[in-house]
Amino acid sequence: MVDWSNLPLDIVEGIIGRLGSLDRISMRGVCKAWSVSNPRIPTIDNFPWALSGDRLIYPPLHKREVPLRREEFQMIRNARPHASSYGWLLFEVVEYKARDFGNFFLYSPFTSEVIKLPESDFLGVDVATLSLDATSPKCVIFGLRTTWKKICIYICSPGDIVWKTYEFDLDRVVLCKVRHVAYTGGILYCVFAGGEFGAFNLQLKEWTMLTLEMLLGFDFQYARLIASDGDLRLMGNRYSEDLRLLKFDFSEKRWVKEDSLNNRVLFIGGTCFSCPAVRETSQLANHVFSCLYPTPSVRCYGTESDSLQYQNWAWTAGRSRIWIEFPSTAIWSANDLVTAH
Repeated sequence: MVDWSNLPLDIVEGIIGRLGSLDRISMRGVCKAWSVSNPRIPTIDNFPWALSGDRLIYPPLHKREVPLRREEFQMIRNARPHASSYGWLLFEVVEYKARDFGNFFLYSPFTSEVIKLPESDFLGVDVATLSLDATSPKCVIFGLRTTWKKICIYICSPGDIVWKTYEFDLDRVVLCKVRHVAYTGGILYCVFAGGEFGAFNLQLKEWTMLTLEMLLGFDFQYARLIASDGDLRLMGNRYSEDLRLLKFDFSEKRWVKEDSLNNRVLFIGGTCFSCPAVRETSQLANHVFSCLYPTPSVRCYGTESDSLQYQNWAWTAGRSRIWIEFPSTAIWSANDLVTAH
């Protein structure tokens, strides 16, 4: 009998390259040797995915679902999702009775790979995110926590054995915690529940408070920060009817009302990001799909769509909690992230 698990890698890549996204995920169950994808295998689309309980949802046309493996679901069911980038998810262990509370791991549902990050010497964070792009597999994980007049920033990368800690004194007492963060262009931006806005320069290891002003009529408590095209937009709490969308004006150092998504699509939930509305996603232009608990919603900042694709995304927002950013080129493997220099 032929042992299919020992096929040459170039043949396996050729087979996978001819399959759709759902079939590629199903291939993980063929054998252990086929369970990890290779970054040389190109992706076939740039649609985000969604994670609902123990199922992956691929909603563009057919609302198809793929069950996770039991061990994968058990791993993430009691973990807090923080961010998604290029097919990877950043989780924090939230078992309060466990000694490893506050520890983090990276998980790719497309390759079934898990990367354990260094054990932390801090007990949890307010927020966390990761940096990863298509030009380099180098990944940086950020965790932030505020204390009395101080902000602590924790940094590590896959393969590190310890976290680096940076502490900065704040200009005044910030009683509210950091609510959300976004990383872009080498800068980590942080928004506080009172509307204060700060930035951490990764290369210079410097912290700057960009504004201390509060904005009346906008609830920052559940705000979500999204970086796209050099802009920083803030999506407000679902209960705030006024100024639901803001943009930070760097010249004036203040938040201003925003009425346009600049032909992009925003995905808001346990993980947040935006996508350009081009080619396959053009029907979703200027829409926000929010799966925030307990009231998922869809909001339009342009011409409302009634396409099947739009209906499927709205359906997905209503039953999901986590969006997964899907890369337009290839998913980096765990080995790439751990061995990157």
